[in-house]
Amino acid sequence: MKRSAFFIVLGSLSLSWSSLHGQDADEVLSHLQKKYDSVRDLSASFTQTVRFGVMRSTQTFSGKLWMKKDNKYRIEMDQQTIVTDGRTVWTYSELNRQAFVDSFRDDPKTITPERLLATAPTNYLASLIGREEIGGVETIVLKLVPKDTKSFMKSMKLWVDPSTWLMTKVEVLDASENLTTYIAKGVTINAGLDDAMFHFTPPAGVDVIDLRSSQ
Repeated sequence: MKRSAFFIVLGSLSLSWSSLHGQDADEVLSHLQKKYDSVRDLSASFTQTVRFGVMRSTQTFSGKLWMKKDNKYRIEMDQQTIVTDGRTVWTYSELNRQAFVDSFRDDPKTITPERLLATAPTNYLASLIGREEIGGVETIVLKLVPKDTKSFMKSMKLWVDPSTWLMTKVEVLDASENLTTYIAKGVTINAGLDDAMFHFTPPAGVDVIDLRSSQ
């Protein structure tokens, strides 16, 4: 799977923290980690906007995300659906009436909350840079800069709702100066999502292309 809604990356021990209103980046990350450790499943509507640095063009996508631990995801957009149960990935294009099936690969460049929060204290320099209102909610804005100078990501900003300790907005600037922004709304956690949601059966008449046979 490529980078998707929430679907969001992150090495040595000395972190450079700045303080803001009695809180520091270490404390905010700790709250975030505890929150996401308690999340068994999550659903949300999202908007993903990509501003391409070289072409200076912008693309925006909207959709719905469902996720469950053990690499289970379902992403539904206007013309595309991506589903994985942690073993197999289905990518269905309604426009082309095609469904691609492939083996799931845990791409280290894929940003997920679990990977981000598990590695942030050792892989990133973190600082609090302010507060910003989003949708009537005052959020804490956290900036992460990778310590690895060869990282594909130059920096990341997280907008955190301190009333829920959930990320409502994520902004990623990559080495090619592409800026990708994810905004989440209507987040629901631990609703008991059925595993059946993370399986996909292509509609009748759809051309199924199995990429696993070519591996």
